[in-house]
Amino acid sequence: MLGKETNRGRLAIVVTGLALAFACSSSMAYGAQRCSPKSYHEAQSAMTRRLLATGYSKTQVNFLMRNADRITSALPADKLDGNAKACGIDSAKAYVFGCLDKQLFPLKSGTNALLDDEKQTKGFWGRKRLTVRELRFIGGLHGCLGAAKESLFRG
Repeated sequence: MLGKETNRGRLAIVVTGLALAFACSSSMAYGAQRCSPKSYHEAQSAMTRRLLATGYSKTQVNFLMRNADRITSALPADKLDGNAKACGIDSAKAYVFGCLDKQLFPLKSGTNALLDDEKQTKGFWGRKRLTVRELRFIGGLHGCLGAAKESLFRG
């Protein structure tokens, strides 16, 4: 009986995860219909301010934003599709930060000890020890990049 309950719980988690992924992907597809209201620089600056306001240290923010910029800069402008092409790569990159903003926040101001716990990883972005807070940002960024690639790019 316990095995069935555990499997149901896992199934519920998987279904919930898929629903969230679909919702993010759908909102990105809808967003692709219009250009981002912010430039990439504005979206990047807004994200930096929000991270600092919600307990990320300057060192963490510098690390995360430097790598986020590196990854979003690699998005291929020549692969934009349809309406996204009319908006340009700057708009597509700004949408990644808009999606990430929705994923990370409503994280409240201040610090939370659990978010500052360090975890040993296989090595994300050149580091083997990252805080939960940093891993949350990295996971959200990669999810939003995937949604953007699916919605805004061809091939």
